[in-house]
Amino acid sequence: MSSRLSSAIDAVSRFFGGARFPVFALSLVFFYELVLIALLVLPAAPSGLGAFAEDFRVWCFGYDPATGRMNLAYPLSLLLPPVLMSLCFALLWAEPLREAVRRPLGFVRDVGAAGVVVGAMVGGFVLLGADPAQGELPFPADALRTSQRPPAIDLVDQTGASVTLEALRGEVVLLTAVYASCPHTCPLILAQARDALDELAPAERAHVRVVAVTIDPAHDSSEVLAELARMHGLDAGTYRLLTGEPAAVERVLDAMDVARRRDPATGVIDHANVFLVLDAQGRVAYRLSLGERQKRWLVSALQVLVREVPDAG
Repeated sequence: MSSRLSSAIDAVSRFFGGARFPVFALSLVFFYELVLIALLVLPAAPSGLGAFAEDFRVWCFGYDPATGRMNLAYPLSLLLPPVLMSLCFALLWAEPLREAVRRPLGFVRDVGAAGVVVGAMVGGFVLLGADPAQGELPFPADALRTSQRPPAIDLVDQTGASVTLEALRGEVVLLTAVYASCPHTCPLILAQARDALDELAPAERAHVRVVAVTIDPAHDSSEVLAELARMHGLDAGTYRLLTGEPAAVERVLDAMDVARRRDPATGVIDHANVFLVLDAQGRVAYRLSLGERQKRWLVSALQVLVREVPDAG
């Protein structure tokens, strides 16, 4: 037994001390980077690898399917660290790597092994994410469910009435952020919220409230938001468009984690497109975004949470 243990220890020492480990590790990093780049550029599709790539871009790259925009900080945060890691490997194992290059058969073997590992992982993710019956990823209600505290809100709506989330306890709340003069995604946010509610049965819809906080409180008075609601056909009983003192509104947006930046040349505010779905206990159960799949998931999330409302029937 001791000889076998000694042999195993020697084999591990040779693997990490020689050329095989750095070649395998650098190859893993190389294939990992290729996969990330492929996921960045792969066209979206309703199922399969294209669907997986779009979901990956939304969740990991800050991609907005509605506008095609992407927060570059996200892909850079995934792409740059492996490059730095590779430089460390190259420096620490410089001599074994030079020796490995002189032995092409072993070099190709270790590179191939890394390729197989990465390929198997990607294939597994795609297969696990596919729904063979419907060709799309079903709503992962349990996997995405959270129980986070919502932001503290004490603002006024388009009618001038005070609104707090505490007053909406017992109902499902769809919390988002828009602004009246938004030329890009805000109309899509309001349309997606309205379309999601339209997909619900009347009894389900009765237990859902939509709360949209302005991203431009200096401009969006209650009167401005009332006109926005009129333009989009949003009744005040279901849709509450909120404004207030700029400092108070900004605190709410920060608590909602709504990234935003005003272009000083155009005045347009680039912002994250988010839906926080609150359960009847007032906890943030789901965080979703724009897009066709996200809209289907939004409908499913609302249905899941409405079933938890005690008097929903």
